[in-house]
Amino acid sequence: MLLNGYFFFESVALVTVIFQFKKLKNSIYKYFLPFLIFIVFYEYGNIRDWFYINNSNLYITNISEITCFLFYCIVLQTLITNKTYKKTIRVLIPLTLLCSLLNMAFLQGFWKLDSITILLQFAVIIFIVCLYFYELMNSIESNISIIKLPGFWLNTGLLFFCLAEFLFFSSFAYMAYKKNYHYFLLFEVIANIANAILYSCLSVSFLCFNRMNKSS
Repeated sequence: MLLNGYFFFESVALVTVIFQFKKLKNSIYKYFLPFLIFIVFYEYGNIRDWFYINNSNLYITNISEITCFLFYCIVLQTLITNKTYKKTIRVLIPLTLLCSLLNMAFLQGFWKLDSITILLQFAVIIFIVCLYFYELMNSIESNISIIKLPGFWLNTGLLFFCLAEFLFFSSFAYMAYKKNYHYFLLFEVIANIANAILYSCLSVSFLCFNRMNKSS
């Protein structure tokens, strides 16, 4: 089953953060432990059809997307040092959340996929990731390898994931909203690739703390 493919990568990321937790506990990355527990529970529940209500489980996808958006935005803004960038992000987060809730309440609804605000959420995360890389390129010391930075791998994974998902949702948003069967087949393929990249990069970011400790 294709869906089980990215569940594997999510589970690997959870196992990695559990084993690395002692090294992560003094950083923002410690919050990935409860977050990944939530993600694995959500995906397993989808596999087992736990969340079907009114012949739909798309409502839980809307909730999951909002949760992921808030979590990643909060984590990413802590990795950015520029005060102007931080203020911009802190304005974007509640505005995007408000748009998501309004769309859920009055436009696309709670029981159908809120593809419009999912696209908005991906766009905001891509914007924040670009801010991180811009800041990184302008502040990195010449004697530091960026591949040893946990933030580099986190943002790299998010950039690939969000770009793939944004392009997919923007192309097939109407099919998703109408619950077209062909959309779900295509989504499983794209989601497997995007999630494999994201959660593999997350696992590497957790393992980077080994290198940081050895070099310190």
